Amino acid sequence: MANKRQLKKNISRVCGALATDLILASYAVPGIERSKVNELLIQIAALQSDARAKASFVFDKSAKDFESERAYNQAHQAYNRAAFAKLGEEFAEAVNGIIKEMNALIPVEARKAVAQ
Repeated sequence: MANKRQLKKNISRVCGALATDLILASYAVPGIERSKVNELLIQIAALQSDARAKASFVFDKSAKDFESERAYNQAHQAYNRAAFAKLGEEFAEAVNGIIKEMNALIPVEARKAVAQ
């Protein structure tokens, strides 16, 4: 990821695409329960808020805590890499869970109609 701003924009884009697909499916596919759609929309909004908040993290050490500036920079970069990787894994896992729930909302009849 280039920077935190781009990361936050990408998080918003993914969550926006999920919400858009869910809303479109709720109108296009007959038999989807609106209450479950609303619950999933709330989950998507919470995911976006949580992920964007977690993208703003701070390295908790200063340059004075290290022998040299190079050691500080290496530790800072390692911390950022680990934090971004953890955020990415958590976000992907949450998105996959939401997608599974979205797929479960589609009634069996609608799935059979598409398969034919």
